[in-house]
Amino acid sequence: MKIFFKRALAALLAALAVLGLCSCGGGQKGYGIYYKNADGTALVREAHKLELPKNADKKTVVEYLIGELSKAPRTEGLINVLPDGTALKSASVKIRTAVVDLSKEYYQNRDVDELLARFAIVSTVCEIKDIDSVEIMVEGEPLVSTTTGAEIGRISRGDIIYSPQDSSVVQKVTVTIYFPDKDAEYLVPEEREIEAQTSLSTERLILSELIKGPQSGSLVQVIPADTKVISVETKDGVCFVNLAGDFIEKVPGGSASTNMALFSIVNSLTELDTIDSVQILIDGKTGAEFGNYVLDAPLEKNKALIKE
Repeated sequence: MKIFFKRALAALLAALAVLGLCSCGGGQKGYGIYYKNADGTALVREAHKLELPKNADKKTVVEYLIGELSKAPRTEGLINVLPDGTALKSASVKIRTAVVDLSKEYYQNRDVDELLARFAIVSTVCEIKDIDSVEIMVEGEPLVSTTTGAEIGRISRGDIIYSPQDSSVVQKVTVTIYFPDKDAEYLVPEEREIEAQTSLSTERLILSELIKGPQSGSLVQVIPADTKVISVETKDGVCFVNLAGDFIEKVPGGSASTNMALFSIVNSLTELDTIDSVQILIDGKTGAEFGNYVLDAPLEKNKALIKE
């Protein structure tokens, strides 16, 4: 299963989930180390006993857990979240926050793999009693998103969505999805009830619904059915949607089609209260040309395109 940011069911991008979770700081005798599953879409908790003196301080426990995180999993089929060669340069604890400084090899992870690594670190370290959050550094500098370039800052375990082991569905949510009419002149809203999953952010689910296409026969599917979403991450009101490079080639040519495709995404995502604008990235980069647009800045909802 997969873990994503909790901000209105927002965060990296990718289908992530966690099995067998324990609450943060529960004072348990053992600790959970989090690894990727075989296909790299999930985090799985592997139980470990602490092989340190009972009176070891929190800094020592943090160092121990990160050390375990860098080792090969004991369970067949699981994979390290930290790239080979990633070393812990230093660790400290400031009140209830652990600060972990990793070597530059950490950035060999990209997109979903980096999100998995990020949340594996937080989930692992936050099993220490009285540690509620983690600040990740790389070579002494704050961790930045490999998708957006923005500083990540302190992450608490409460900022992460967890999926229970026996169910990934937590509630049903009504969302508004925009599809073009047959004349490619207006975007028409379709309300649909979706199962909000803790393994997928609401943003990701909205994109999935767009890719599925409209339910009404009077509307048109404009996002290709084989569109690959690399990652989705929301930061400070901006939703960063990272699409594979062939997305631009797959959308039919012409300004009307590209306009409808672009703003079906933007208008649908900005229906969420936490999103003010959307930045489309192609293969992790801004500045791609798409119809009459250069995707170098976030786009706000285009209300003029909405059919009343």
